[in-house]
Amino acid sequence: MAKVIKYFAVGVLLGSFSFLSVVLFSGRMLVEPKAVLALFFFSGLIGLVSMIFETDRFIFPIKLLLHIIMTLIIVGVMMYSAGWWTSIVNGHILSFMVTVVATYIAVWVMLYLADVTNTKKINAAIRKRKSK
Repeated sequence: MAKVIKYFAVGVLLGSFSFLSVVLFSGRMLVEPKAVLALFFFSGLIGLVSMIFETDRFIFPIKLLLHIIMTLIIVGVMMYSAGWWTSIVNGHILSFMVTVVATYIAVWVMLYLADVTNTKKINAAIRKRKSK
């Protein structure tokens, strides 16, 4: 249960950061409390979908493909439930998809770099322990 809460919380944090970054650069979105709740909930769901990377059932490219498809679906449902669908997506489906994919890639790169940094720290600690 702790792992589920952790993934949900990380999803909320990354989703909130991503959303605020998009709003910062677009500057054209009014945010209501209902929309913020939708953002938190659906970002948490994306975090839970990220648990797919913990399974050994699929090879990595399949996991990544499944994750991005599920992320796109969740983002679409979030946009609709928050009332943003008609104001943002109608007539701008291509820019919507580009924004979602660019945000996905940016978050993925941040997580990858954090993982590399953590791995280096762990390896350095192991080397230090072995040298004693």
